[in-house]
Amino acid sequence: MEKLQPILDRRITRTRQLIYETFISFISEKEFTQISIKDITNGANISRSTFYAHYQDKYDLLDKTIQEKLSELNNSLVETKSNYINYQSNIEISDPYFVTYFEHLAMNHRFYHTMFTKMDSSEFLSKMYEVIRESFYIRVSSMEKEQKLLVPLDILLDYCSSSIIGITKVWMENNMIYSPHYMALQLTRLAILGIYKTMGKMN
Repeated sequence: MEKLQPILDRRITRTRQLIYETFISFISEKEFTQISIKDITNGANISRSTFYAHYQDKYDLLDKTIQEKLSELNNSLVETKSNYINYQSNIEISDPYFVTYFEHLAMNHRFYHTMFTKMDSSEFLSKMYEVIRESFYIRVSSMEKEQKLLVPLDILLDYCSSSIIGITKVWMENNMIYSPHYMALQLTRLAILGIYKTMGKMN
C-alpha cells in the first residue's frame, strides 16, 4: 500500500492538471456559462465519473482552481517574507516583494490572464485582494514599533492592494508587455518616491 500511494498521488495530480488545462482553454475560447462538463471531459479525454471523482461541478472546479492558485501566490509571498522585510529602499534595486509577486504571475500567466480578461469574477478579485492586503499587513506589522504610519493603516493597506490589483489587470490585458522584473522595478520606484515625485512635481 505504501508503494502504491505515491503512484496514486501522481495519477490524481496528473488528472487534475489535465482537467485544469482543459478548463482554462475553454474559458479562453467561450463564456464560462456555455462550458459544459461534457466539453471538459471530452477535451481532457476522461470519463464523467473521473471528473466527478475530483469535482462536484464546473463551479466547484472554478472555486478550487482559484483557491489553489491564490494559495500558491500567498505561499510564495510568505516564503520570501524575510527578503522583503529586510529590504533596504533603493530605486535601482527591485523590492523582493514585487519580484516574487510578478514572477508568480508570469509563471501562471495563462490562469491570471484568463481570470482578468475572460471572467467577470468579483469573487476572484476579492480573494486576490485579500491575499495582497494580508501580505502588506504582515509587512507593516514587522516594522519597529517606533516607526509611525503617516496615514491610517486601513487606508494604506487598501491603497496598496487596490493599486497592485489595478496595475496587474492592465498588465494582463496587455499580455505582459513589460517583463516581471521591469514591473517590479517600476512599482518599487513608485513605492519609494511616491506619485508626486515620480511625476516630477516635488523637489
